[in-house]
Amino acid sequence: MTLFHLLGLALKSDEVIELLEHHEVEVVYDFDRLHENTPDVYRALAPQAGFELRFNDQQILDTIFMYAQPREPFSSIEPDMAGVPLHPGFAEANAAFQRDGTPLRSSPNGQRWIKGDFGTHLIHYEFDHDGALSLVTVMTDD
Repeated sequence: MTLFHLLGLALKSDEVIELLEHHEVEVVYDFDRLHENTPDVYRALAPQAGFELRFNDQQILDTIFMYAQPREPFSSIEPDMAGVPLHPGFAEANAAFQRDGTPLRSSPNGQRWIKGDFGTHLIHYEFDHDGALSLVTVMTDD
């Protein structure tokens, strides 16, 4: 099972628990300490595997961060684990969105990021200064 296929599942679902146990990941509860009316979230970091999971206040996986390049403390993710295309550059991501007719938004100044709207979810690609893929964020569209 890929990370993408876990999007929208409950924290306590068998599939999510299996992934967390396999990577020995602890879940951290992050609550509104400053009383700013921000919703509570749960985070699960797997630095060695190159990903981070964010669960909303209902304990539903709503955001997945996948590191295409190492970024302290994260290693890069194995492409087979992602479940979404890891386009190497902005041009490839843009061409794929255009080809599939996916509504998109991109950075106004240069080719730093591009985001596709798939109706049920969004995929955001971030590129480094050299134009190489650095981070892929997949999130539910609520």
